[in-house]
Amino acid sequence: MGRNIRWLLITGLLLLGIFPLTALLAQDEGGLIPELKLFSKALSAICEAYPGDVAARNLFYEAVKGMMSSLDDFSEFIDPERYKLLEIHMRGEYAGIGAILQIVQERVMVRAVEPGKPAEQAGLRAGDVILKVDGISVEKKSVAEVSALLRGTENTPVVLTVLRDPALEPFDLTVQRQKIQIPAIQDARMIGKHLAYFRLTAWQDHTIEQVDQTLKDFKENGMKALIIDLRNNDGGLLPQAVALAERFLTQGKKIVSVQSKIQEQKKEYFVAGDGEYAEIELVVLVNEKSASASEVFSAAMQDHRRAVIVGVKTFGKGSVQSVIPLDDVSGMKLTTARYLTPSGRMIDKIGLTPDRVVVNGPEGVPGMDHQTLEAIAVLKNYM
Repeated sequence: MGRNIRWLLITGLLLLGIFPLTALLAQDEGGLIPELKLFSKALSAICEAYPGDVAARNLFYEAVKGMMSSLDDFSEFIDPERYKLLEIHMRGEYAGIGAILQIVQERVMVRAVEPGKPAEQAGLRAGDVILKVDGISVEKKSVAEVSALLRGTENTPVVLTVLRDPALEPFDLTVQRQKIQIPAIQDARMIGKHLAYFRLTAWQDHTIEQVDQTLKDFKENGMKALIIDLRNNDGGLLPQAVALAERFLTQGKKIVSVQSKIQEQKKEYFVAGDGEYAEIELVVLVNEKSASASEVFSAAMQDHRRAVIVGVKTFGKGSVQSVIPLDDVSGMKLTTARYLTPSGRMIDKIGLTPDRVVVNGPEGVPGMDHQTLEAIAVLKNYM
């Protein structure tokens, strides 16, 4: 192997942060040297014999993708663009314009504008087609790529070239970026004299703050029973699910156990003090898309007979993915742990069976479907 190829291999692996220097230099039995020799031989052949241009970084990216795909369905390589979007999602806020986009006939169309947000204030409408962002054509770009162009520093302008009527000329709209919080709670309301309902869509940094405010409002309106809708909530941050469980359980109750090779991740979570809403009657709605943190919360409620779980069997993702940043703003999402419920049940690849299995009809209306009607029936005394 040529000296330049060896340098490329070692430098690339170090830049990506895949291996620490000590591991690269390890010569002991069971170290990485044999595997690195195999990899370097393949890399050498590609760089020296492939007739086209070779981008070393792309080769390393594909190598990491291959490693991750060999593990499980949830371990994956995250390229720089997706890594940035993942950070935004986990923070639960970003500086943008408050518009929801979709691709229609290969054009970027505004599906909806959020009330009171910059896009609406500037006059952007649902159905508008965005042609350019700050003079950059968005033709053939994905929603993720256009969203990245729209996001930026708070209180800075972004100019959109918009086509509203095909019979008229496009025009420019200047929109002032503002901090946009991604709501974790949707459709929060009292549906009976003492019965409250809210739909939780994400477990992100500010979820528990939003839940606490919602519960406070419900309590002031006479809440004595609650329906928490976790359908289609595919998970997020475990500490947020633990925090919500603490609101409904009494002191000393186990919430979840985390099994891991990483000592810092091995942990059992218990309720520190009596939850403020430990006496509230509770129903949790789940479906086949309820996963991860949603399953952790639901299982804790079920194991302690704290809530009636209604719906269909959950997804079965009882594993922890740690996001490991690499040195070039890409990252890896790696499975590093698995959950056990308070009673010791495994969730991963099994799922959670509700106490009352209810299948929605094809014409189910959000908020008033068969599953929600069953939840209301369980708590009918609070209507």
